[in-house]
Amino acid sequence: MGVKPGIEKRAEKLREAGVDYWFDPMTHALQMPGVGDYRYYSGYSLWGGPQGDITDPAYRDEHIRRVFHMQKTLEAPLLAPTVLLHTGLSNTSSLALELSRNCRDLGEAVTLSIAGSGSFWASKSDLDAHIGSLVALEPAGWFITFTHPGEDLPPSFTAEEIAGVCRTVRALSEYAQVYVSHGDFAALPAVAAGAYAVGTGWDKRQRMSRYGDYGARESGGQARWYARPTLKGLLGTLSVNEGALLLAQAPRLAQSLGGLPAPGPGEAFQHHVAQLQSAVHDLATAGGYEDRYLKLDDMYSGAKAAWALVSSRTGIRNHADKWIDPLQAGLRKYGHSEGWK
Repeated sequence: MGVKPGIEKRAEKLREAGVDYWFDPMTHALQMPGVGDYRYYSGYSLWGGPQGDITDPAYRDEHIRRVFHMQKTLEAPLLAPTVLLHTGLSNTSSLALELSRNCRDLGEAVTLSIAGSGSFWASKSDLDAHIGSLVALEPAGWFITFTHPGEDLPPSFTAEEIAGVCRTVRALSEYAQVYVSHGDFAALPAVAAGAYAVGTGWDKRQRMSRYGDYGARESGGQARWYARPTLKGLLGTLSVNEGALLLAQAPRLAQSLGGLPAPGPGEAFQHHVAQLQSAVHDLATAGGYEDRYLKLDDMYSGAKAAWALVSSRTGIRNHADKWIDPLQAGLRKYGHSEGWK
């Protein structure tokens, strides 16, 4: 919800540089447990009625109008607000559908948002029914967010959640571009299923959407550089100390896996972006849906073997159980549902 001062100037500079940008109202964060960090959010005046109240039709429409007004002021694409979902079939999911329908009525070329916790993405037929209703609205594009209660990076997933994300993106991407907010490496299965782009960042809170990041705090809470080195061959990150150990004990292996960044948090971020962008590019250029699926499955198998090799050569803990196993299991569940090997 936070924003740095001078957002209009920042948007202008991004336009001049030819960079695409979005203004996400993050309305779904208002339903997260413990939300309360409004230091910057309250400065936007996005609500005509009580903050967060979208059950009243008049308040809901006014919120949409104010969000769209801000986006037009910044010359950003229209991105619809949404609510946080925990299942595909509930009063809240009906409200999310109604909110999306109102957004389509009040704006042209609107990109719709879908934000859900793990239980939402794992809700199987209920998830599919909700997505089917949204597809009928024929928006200009899609923004999806998977939220997490914990703070571990990579975030914890189940195979059913990943399969649900893949099925959803597969269906949505046939009609319009799909963007994965706060996706980072956890969004690779979505890219295999047809997603166009994924979000990342130099702060941990930009790489995942976590409940605790929106919680009330007395002070502080400033963004911090996330300096862990990323290696494409591992499809994940090491700690700073682990990266130094790998470079010292197996420099050729480190280079073959993508290399280590130069010292410094900014350098670590630029290296991370390059590693993630390369992985996304490999998937995006692999071919059709089945080709992308097979490509990522091969990438996961290679990364799993690489983690084992790094561990055996250096003593670094094998983190494939977090970075690889649940994502590959979910990807394969999705692939099998499509009839692929």
